[in-house]
Amino acid sequence: MFSTCNTAARRCIQKGTFSRSSSNLRCLLKSGHTDRKNVVEKGIEARGQALGLRGQRFLSSKSDPSSNSSSSSSSMFWRAATFGVAGLTFLGVANYLSDPTWRYPDKEETDIGPIKPQAEVTSQAFFDIDIDGKPAGRILFGLHGNVVPKTVQNFETICKGDQSLGPIKLSFTNTIFHRIIPGFMLQGGDFTRHNGTGGSSIWGKKFADESFTLSHTGPGILSMANSGPNTNGSQFFITTKRTSHLDGRHVVFGVVQDGLHIVKRIEQDCGSNSGKPRCKVVIAQAGLLAAEVEKQKA
Repeated sequence: MFSTCNTAARRCIQKGTFSRSSSNLRCLLKSGHTDRKNVVEKGIEARGQALGLRGQRFLSSKSDPSSNSSSSSSSMFWRAATFGVAGLTFLGVANYLSDPTWRYPDKEETDIGPIKPQAEVTSQAFFDIDIDGKPAGRILFGLHGNVVPKTVQNFETICKGDQSLGPIKLSFTNTIFHRIIPGFMLQGGDFTRHNGTGGSSIWGKKFADESFTLSHTGPGILSMANSGPNTNGSQFFITTKRTSHLDGRHVVFGVVQDGLHIVKRIEQDCGSNSGKPRCKVVIAQAGLLAAEVEKQKA
């Protein structure tokens, strides 16, 4: 009986089907193997050997205490690595969301601060702004005289306001922004008709496009208004967003360095879809910053 049971049990073990509920186990116990725990352990060990590597891992984890420590260390390492990756991912997402520019994929810079000059700033000009008769603050421009010297000279001269062309005084002081379109730009510089149909350059009515090297990269770009190629006069515009479609068509010659919040206020409070201002925005005083400093010293 024992021999028959033993042979059957061995076959069962070799096939990997040995278990505590096996009839072969009961057979072995009945035939004199009364140590049930010993029989079960031997059977499971043999089953593990029959199953190969999986069984070996099972046996080693049960029989070798050092393997438990190794397995625990490995588990802790992978948990730490997982938390580390999750932490870095969270920080990356938080940093991305904290940058206001993520909401504006068409802009290189934000709407809340001035953009970086594209070229060296050779001089600075300013507008002191009144909105509906109340002072609103100063807009300070950086001008790129090394890139477009003729265009900058024209703007500087009209800012100073100390020259005339015949009976026409060339000055931005006390002129208005006659066209304000939210999400686009503010336009001014018409000191003769005040509606976008007038103005003049310091050399005559119009002068040629000087260079399209600089681009309309974001809010605060100062660029020449025109009615087609080579029709620059005194009118200009200040962008309130990136306007790449104007590149190669309008001459960029400066950038807002301070007072962009005033530009945004004018855009939001006084603009309209038609461009007709909803309030009166006046350049109460225009000038050059260096000239103003020299005047104060005198």
